[in-house]
Amino acid sequence: MSISLGEHSKLTVHPSEREKIRKFYRDVLECPVTKESEAVDIFQIGNNFYLGVVYDDSALNMENCLKAIWLELRTDHPEKLKQKILRFGIGELEYWDKEHFYFQAPGGQVFRLADSAEGMSKRQK
Repeated sequence: MSISLGEHSKLTVHPSEREKIRKFYRDVLECPVTKESEAVDIFQIGNNFYLGVVYDDSALNMENCLKAIWLELRTDHPEKLKQKILRFGIGELEYWDKEHFYFQAPGGQVFRLADSAEGMSKRQK
């Protein structure tokens, strides 16, 4: 039996975050928007991953999102992207792993920024 993560994920955010979400994923991360509506936006991250952002008044607040799943973003230029994220107005999250940049995106999702060439073997053991 083989198991893997799929190509789709969903994030639920408060509708008041809609414009920040769109600017962040579209302009800062340069992710194409494959669907845009009042209820849901879908962003393509990389070649084959799609993040659906559902706008709902019952979404978790930013503090509770810190307790949810954290995701990793990989890029060939981590320092350049870090500076772009900081210029957008997002600060660094304090975390024990000082080798990576952690941040909370608009809507609450937490990401770790990593170099595309970086291996994970030392962290998996």
